[in-house]
Amino acid sequence: MDMPKMVGMLNGLFSLVKYGLSNCDGGFGAGRGCTEGDYSSAAGRLALSISYSEANDDAQAEAVVSKLSTLLTSGRLSDSTKDIIKNAYKEMLPDSDAALRMAQQLILTSPEFHSTNTVKMSGESRGEPELPQPSGSPYKAI
Repeated sequence: MDMPKMVGMLNGLFSLVKYGLSNCDGGFGAGRGCTEGDYSSAAGRLALSISYSEANDDAQAEAVVSKLSTLLTSGRLSDSTKDIIKNAYKEMLPDSDAALRMAQQLILTSPEFHSTNTVKMSGESRGEPELPQPSGSPYKAI
């Protein structure tokens, strides 16, 4: 998968979270209204709704991220990724709908969402790949 396709996929997934199944911001659906959080004119939407309790933002963020982790990554989110998403969720409160959309978008960009195995982060930078040796054979691109 090349970079334009990857960006197009993320645009479509973000659009699905924000607007439902529509063509807004590179979405996968047909033409519809583009008001974030208003799914009334969308052909479909992600239908997760979690009630917000003002009593404890930390507990609410933990519950939301845990549920999304189970649904979107089979519970593979690393602790560091969970912390990032929980903090972003809490920053968006008291607008719990916007906070939920933000958490969904952050999970969609996580390595755990894009893989089927457990991600192990070493904290080290990747080394530079070795360049292939030229074959010396003539080459003509058509």
